[in-house]
Amino acid sequence: MMIDNGGREMADDTDQYDQIAASFDEVEAIIRFVRENLEWPSFEAALGQLEGLRVLDVGCGEGSFTRRIAQLGAKDVVGMDLSPGMIALAEQSEAANPLGVKYHVHDLGAMPKLAEFDVVTAVHVLHYADSRESMSAMAATMFANLVSGGRLVALSANADSSARSEAAAGFKTSRPENPREGDKFKVAVLTDPPTEIEVHHWPTSTIVGILEEAGFANVVWEQVKVANFVTDEDMDRAQRCAENPTSLIITALKA
Repeated sequence: MMIDNGGREMADDTDQYDQIAASFDEVEAIIRFVRENLEWPSFEAALGQLEGLRVLDVGCGEGSFTRRIAQLGAKDVVGMDLSPGMIALAEQSEAANPLGVKYHVHDLGAMPKLAEFDVVTAVHVLHYADSRESMSAMAATMFANLVSGGRLVALSANADSSARSEAAAGFKTSRPENPREGDKFKVAVLTDPPTEIEVHHWPTSTIVGILEEAGFANVVWEQVKVANFVTDEDMDRAQRCAENPTSLIITALKA
C-alpha cells in the first residue's frame, strides 16, 4: 500500500495490517454496516458492466471486494496487497470457494507492470501514501497497468468526513488541527479495544490533481450514498453515515 521510503514506512504499514489480519473477524463485524449499505453499492454502481473484463484490485486486503468483482463476471481478476497476512486471508477464502482470483504480495508504489487490465480498482488504498511522491508512484503504477481506454475506480477516504458520520460508521479519527497534505493520523475502528490504523491526510482535490498528473483523464468524484435496499430499521444509521461520509468514489480514464 505504500512505497518503501528507506524501509520503515513500508514495514510499518505491513505490520499494522498483519496484526489486523489476526483478529479481522472483530473488525469485519464493525465495518460491515457501512460497507454493505453505502460503500459496496456505490462502488458497484461506479464499476458498471464487468462481464469478461480483466480487473486488477490493488490494496485488496482480505479480498472481500476482489471476490465480489469476480462474481460480477470479470475474468482474470488479480488482487494485490502489501500485507502477507491479508493475502493469506484472501487465499483462504479462494481455497474455500474458488472463483479463479489470483493474489500477490506487492507494494503498490514499487510494483512492476503485471499486465494490461481493463479496470484497476483501489479500495481504501490512497490514504496510505505518506508524501506526494508516494501518491504519485501509486497513480503511475495504476496507470501503467491499464489498457488504453481502461478505467480506474477507487473508494477513497473523505478527508472532510464528520465525526457524526464516522461514529455511525463505527470509526473515530484523530486528525490534527489544520492538517497538511500527507500528515499522519490514526483511525480507530470501534472494536473492544479499538483497532487503530495509521493513515495520511489527503484532500480530494490533491488526489484528483495527482491522478491527472499521472495521465488520467475525466477524473470525477462523488460521495458514497445510501443504497435503495436499506431497511427502515437501518435507515436512520445509514443516513447518519451518509451526511458527510467517510468514503468517496473516484473514477478516471486512461485516455
